[in-house]
Amino acid sequence: WPHLKVAAPMLLSLNTAALSFVGADVGGFFGNPDAELMTRWMQAGAYQPFFRGHAHHDSKRREPWIFGEVWMSRMRHAAMARYA
Repeated sequence: WPHLKVAAPMLLSLNTAALSFVGADVGGFFGNPDAELMTRWMQAGAYQPFFRGHAHHDSKRREPWIFGEVWMSRMRHAAMARYA
């Protein structure tokens, strides 16, 4: 949760420095987010210019279907809203 909390201010700071195509690593770069945190990352990331899932090689897999049908549906909705 701490990385998600600092992501938006970090991206806004980068934007004021004339870097407009920015985005945080969805899910955070380190650690293993639980289903709720991963969903919140997807929801936040869907509205960032650069939207990607990326993590350290020691992190567990983070594909939406790994978290179960309910959470996958919420993550899918976030991704679909981005491209609607």
